[in-house]
Amino acid sequence: MPYTCKPILPHFAATVEGFSLDGRDPLPAEVVARIKDDMKHYRVLVFKGQGRLSGERQVQISKQLGTIESTFYKHPKSPHPDIFRVSNDEREGCVGVGRTGWHIDGTFQWKPFKYQTMHFHSVCEGGETWFVPLKEFYEMQDQEIGSLGQVLDGLQ
Repeated sequence: MPYTCKPILPHFAATVEGFSLDGRDPLPAEVVARIKDDMKHYRVLVFKGQGRLSGERQVQISKQLGTIESTFYKHPKSPHPDIFRVSNDEREGCVGVGRTGWHIDGTFQWKPFKYQTMHFHSVCEGGETWFVPLKEFYEMQDQEIGSLGQVLDGLQ
């Protein structure tokens, strides 16, 4: 086994232990396959304690997961042209991202992405990024909300 997964919640998300993403060589094919399988099961994988990965490395790993969609927002401090750099300081990255309410990344695209890689090398006090299990969230909604979902499904 290249790594182990420690569930964060019984039905959602896991921390990956015993594996480093650092390096120059592409991830071995069996590790990429394992990450994809674990993503199907846990839906969110957290690789803690990885240090500061280079932009090149993040993009390299992302490409191993599938075709990447380059961001249309460019910031001078971004470590790579294909990385959308977010910050609470405009000198460090794009500000005010996701501040208008909850959202689902990528849903505005014609073909939303299957995987998303994020590298949080620092966080501010009080900052919140939540990852929500949408299947369970949807199933918890009352009939009125469920009917809206059926209407939206019919529009596609």
